[in-house]
Parts: sequence; C-alpha cells; structure tokens
Amino acid sequence: MNSQTNIPPETNHPPPPETTSPSSIEEASKEEKQPPTYPESGTAAWTVSFGSFCAMMCGMGLINSVGMFQALISTSVLPSHSSQAIGWIFGVFVFVSYFCGLQIGPVFDAHGPRALMAAGTICIAVGIFTTAECTQYYQFTLAFSILTGLGCSLLFTPAIGAISHWFDKRRGTASGFAFVGSALGGVIWPLMMQSLVPKLGFPWAMRIVGFVLLLLCVTSVILCRGRREIRKPSTSWRDMLPDVGIFADGTGAMAVTTAGVFFIEWAYFVPVAYLPSYYLARQGVAEDATADGDAAYAYQLLAIINGASCIGRYLPGYIADKTGRYNTMVVSTAICLMSVAGFWLPDALADSAPSGPALITAFAVLFGLVSGSNITLTPICLGQLCETHDYGRYYASAYTVASLGCLTGIPIAGSLVDMGGNQGKKAYWPAILFAVASYVGAFSCFLWVRVRVKGWDWRVKW
Repeated sequence: MNSQTNIPPETNHPPPPETTSPSSIEEASKEEKQPPTYPESGTAAWTVSFGSFCAMMCGMGLINSVGMFQALISTSVLPSHSSQAIGWIFGVFVFVSYFCGLQIGPVFDAHGPRALMAAGTICIAVGIFTTAECTQYYQFTLAFSILTGLGCSLLFTPAIGAISHWFDKRRGTASGFAFVGSALGGVIWPLMMQSLVPKLGFPWAMRIVGFVLLLLCVTSVILCRGRREIRKPSTSWRDMLPDVGIFADGTGAMAVTTAGVFFIEWAYFVPVAYLPSYYLARQGVAEDATADGDAAYAYQLLAIINGASCIGRYLPGYIADKTGRYNTMVVSTAICLMSVAGFWLPDALADSAPSGPALITAFAVLFGLVSGSNITLTPICLGQLCETHDYGRYYASAYTVASLGCLTGIPIAGSLVDMGGNQGKKAYWPAILFAVASYVGAFSCFLWVRVRVKGWDWRVKW
C-alpha cells in the first residue's frame, strides 16, 4: 500500500515559507543527540563540589555518627530500652535517609538541586532542634528517625547528583572530595557531643549541633546548582516517577550492583553502630561510665573511623578515575572483608585479648580507610550504567533498595548482640560474622558485574 494513502490531503501541500525545513529539523535533532560537555574544572564546578561537601558533612555526617547517638541515647535518655529497640530508631533514620531518594532522584533530574536542598535544610533544622526536647521513645522516632532522616535525603541526594552535571572524567575525584565532608562530619559530631553533653547536657548539646548544621546546610544550598542543558526534559508528572524498568537492562548490571550496595549498607553499619559498645564490653567498662577513660575512648573510635575515612573517600575516587570505577570497587570491598574478618572477628572470639586499644584502633583505622572508598565509589559506579540526565533516578533507585538494608541491618546486629547475653565482648561475634557475610555478598556482586560487562582482563579500565 502506498504510504501516502493515509496522509490527509492538506498535508501534501507545500509548506509555508516560515515552516522549518526538513534539513533544519535533522540538524536540530543531531544537536539534541550530541553528548553533553562537562567543565571538569573551574570556579563554578569546584564551588558546586564544595557545596556538596557541606551537604555531605550534614546529611551523611549524621548517618556516620549513628553509633555515637545510639550510645548517648541508650545511656542518657532511654536506659531502660534494649539494644535492639534503640537500634530501630537509627535503623529507621538511615532507612528514611535513603528510601526517600526514590522520588527525590527523578525530581532532581527534572528540576535541579536547590529547591530540594532548601526543603532538606528546613527538615534537618526542625528535626535536630526537636530531638533536643525528646524524652520518649516515640518522640525520637518522629523527630530524629522520620523528620531528620527526610531532611538528610533531601539534602545529600541532589547534592551528589549536582556533581554529575559538572564532572565526567574527573567525577571520581570531585565526588571523593565531596564525600570527605561526610567523613569529617562523622568526626566532628561525635567529638562535639562527647565534649558538650557532660558540660551542658543532651538538650543543649543537640541545639549547638543544630546551629552548626544549619549554617552548613545554608551554604550548601547557595553553592550547589545544576546545569539546565543536562536536565531531563519533563513533559508530565509521569516523567518524575520512579521506573523499576531500569533494573531490567538486559545485562543484570544495575540489579546486581544494587544488590551489592544493599550488602555494603548491611555490613557497614555494624562497626559504625556497635564498635563503641563492643570496646566497652571488651574493656569491662559499664556503658554509663562516661567519665572513665576507656568509655571516652570508645566514643572516639567513631571519630578515628571517620578521620581515616577522609583519606579513604578522596584517594580511591582519584585512583578510580585512572584505573576504573568497578575495578577499584572490587578491590576495596575485598579489603573491607579482610579487615572485619581478619581483625575484629578474631578479637571477639579470643578468650583473652590485649587490654589496650592498639588492636581495635588498628582495625578502626583500616576499616575507615577502605569502607570510605565504598561510599565514594558507589555513586560513580552507578553513573557508568546510565546517561547523566538519568543519574538521579539510578542513584536514588539503588539506594532505595539499599535503604532496606539500612533499616534492618542495625536492628539485626542488635538482636544478635542481645542473644549473646552477658558474655562481654564474645556476645558480639554473631553480629560481626553477619558483617563478614554481608561483605562477602557485596564483593561477589561487584566482581560479577565487572566480569559480566568487561571480562577477566583487569587491564581494561572500567
């Protein structure tokens, strides 16, 4: 059948003079299909990275400090609740921080970061200041777990996405710099709370932390901005909905990478949440003995982990730009596995352990170095699986699934510790073994994706 038979008669008339010619339409279409260019450097690009640094210091910095908050609340405010019950407060907090990205990512792709980050600033400020007034379990759940968690998600999801608008070849370096902020927050907030709580009490310590957070959040909103030419055109509300179809990419790379992120989150929060209380049990110190030197050092272990993580979050990003993102991720997850299985687990299983902090300090430093690389490399690995204008959707979808690991990981570890009863440090070995098994899963997932896509030739940069 002739292709012209279904065309209305008037469409066969010559186009009026002002109508765009077919050749110009083809040229415009070609221009639209041109890949975007990236500044890769310059004042505008690096101020965005610094704004993301400030956002990470607030949002991810609070997430990296959950062990300190958990120890303080369990001893100072809610001493009658079990480790598992307190763990749910912070499991829900981390879950909300990641889960809400499911919708935040697509909105960022269409509209950019600033409005989302401004809303996150309000939520974090209100959440922290109301947490200072909490005295009941449900109040902490509403103020910290829900409201502050939502604020963290609104803040760091678009902040990391903004970097993808300005960097491509150097995205690992820029993201690594931004994620140093999350490690620095994990140093500053525990040290501030440890210093302020004995002098001013929990409420005023939280208020002071809230004012510092507010200043950093406002700075991040001012500096973080997207690039209009990279945003995904949005023609309807449906374009901003999550799309589960991204997991069915034909290779399994996105689905298995997301599973790897899930296992990393399951494993990572076991040391972050329970290393302080483990050290107290190891030294035979009561958790409420806040004036004791060992008790003070237990809370400083989180600062040590995050201090080492400052290096671990920047350097692997730089290395990944040179050698490949998935290549570096496979190595870093393997070292994480070896650090937990080779340092922490034997210490917990030993009948007697050195009374000093040397071994646990060595573990904290090594774990901080290598676990920080996991946090930095995850978003840039996901960026290799999609176009830049879809980055927010991919990043948020992966972390929405991973949020289920965040929700369950801390309470599962807490229940495993509770099952150990009054065995001191030996009560923690099932939780540590849970972290080891999770890192085995994470390593297997990232190795599978690397081999599935690029084969066994490790000289290939990917």
